[in-house]
Amino acid sequence: MKRSIRLLLLGLSLCAAPHAAELPAMSDAEKAAIRAIVQETLREYAAALNDRQAASADAKKILGEIVRDNQAFVRKHKPAHFAHFADAQHPRATVVTCADSRVHTHALDATPDGDLFVVRNIGNQLATAEGSVEYGVHHLHTPLLLIVGHVACGAIKAAAGDYSQESPAIRRELDTLQIPKGEAGLGSVKLNVNNQVRLAMYKFEEQVISGRLTVVGAVYDFNNEMRQGLGKLNIINVNGETNPARIANLEMMRGLDTPAKGAARSH
Repeated sequence: MKRSIRLLLLGLSLCAAPHAAELPAMSDAEKAAIRAIVQETLREYAAALNDRQAASADAKKILGEIVRDNQAFVRKHKPAHFAHFADAQHPRATVVTCADSRVHTHALDATPDGDLFVVRNIGNQLATAEGSVEYGVHHLHTPLLLIVGHVACGAIKAAAGDYSQESPAIRRELDTLQIPKGEAGLGSVKLNVNNQVRLAMYKFEEQVISGRLTVVGAVYDFNNEMRQGLGKLNIINVNGETNPARIANLEMMRGLDTPAKGAARSH
């Protein structure tokens, strides 16, 4: 396989050389030989991947569970369930949230299908997903842009520390999280949410001023760090307003922040 790859790379380098146009045209036999090398290399590469993947019992087990869960979903949901969003989407809100596996839409919406336009990334930020967020606001015309941070956020912890040894791709995403070094707790989680709301209001200023868009920042708390109940979605910012008393008095917030019946109040 290594020999085939070397031959393939040699052929590609010759084709990409600065003076490739001056090289004599290849014969049909030479073209066929190169195609054969490419095809054989791809076959060998795919076989090698399959061999390695087949050895992972964990991956097989997890995939099997996902497939079975999907089969159960299909059995449970009849064609009528899909009818209202099969041909087009009309979500009520654009949601920017963290890619963390502990944060999922069932905590925000009992029926998320066709209901939420969800953008996920590390650090629930706009900078690395600007196009996706813009699509939700400008093309899907959602009246609400909800930015959801969460307690114990790994991205916040990383951004608050030394991440110089991370890959370039991860460093690029952490670079855009503007939080103090050495402060990885709830304060930085809130600060990041407020920063994202501010950026969103700047980006979508026209929609916000006209009343067509409301930008809300929230913290999803599965550790009860905010002492409002396990799993509570705590609204901390509405169109730039961060004072809790003033938020509670906003028209859109009245009657919304009543604690859920039976909500846990302590660890």
